[in-house]
Amino acid sequence: MQTYTLPRETFNLLLKALGGQEPAEVFARSMESFLVAIDNKATAGIAEKKELVKIEVREELRKELVTREMFESLGKEIRERFNVVDEKFRVVDIKLESLEGRMDEKFKSLNFKLNLFLAVALIALTFANPAFVELIKKAF
Repeated sequence: MQTYTLPRETFNLLLKALGGQEPAEVFARSMESFLVAIDNKATAGIAEKKELVKIEVREELRKELVTREMFESLGKEIRERFNVVDEKFRVVDIKLESLEGRMDEKFKSLNFKLNLFLAVALIALTFANPAFVELIKKAF
């Protein structure tokens, strides 16, 4: 007697229904080959569906996720924008340096004028002081 994957109770029912060992074994073998064929078809169908699902998921992810090319082009665009902003800052920095130089010149000029004004004011106040005038009269 061969071994079958059918449960023993099922085989015993086949023995009763078919009325003998040989017809039950033939029927059991045909049932097992039928079940194996169904299993193989189901496995192939599952593998095919699995592959289709993988392809669909991959396509959906490709649509949704950032690709390397998109990321690199975005990085390039950001670098270009930063370069433009950096150039504008350089221009402003140059203008500020120029303005700073001109303001230094103005402050030096104003400082000189203020010193001159203070000297003239001090001389004027000195000559306007009656005590100094008396001292000058005595000296000359």
